Amino acid sequence: VAGHVDTGKSTLMGQLLVKTGQIDQRTVRKYKRESEAIGKGSFFLAWCTDEDPEERAHGVTIDCAQKLIETATKRVTVLDAPGHADFV
Repeated sequence: VAGHVDTGKSTLMGQLLVKTGQIDQRTVRKYKRESEAIGKGSFFLAWCTDEDPEERAHGVTIDCAQKLIETATKRVTVLDAPGHADFV
């Protein structure tokens, strides 16, 4: 997913991963609890792709993330990249 800084790319990817069943509800609840504990409660879905502690602490994507979405008939690889001009 490509786009400008702070447009919700990581959150969109997290939502997609959750909706397709790639991330279980227990993990989602854990991310929600942990993000709220550091004052970043609205970022919990982004944590599905932003796994680095620095990314989570600052609320920005620093590195590219690659995730696989598998359904009964398809395998889709999604990439989540920072929104800086060098990546867009």
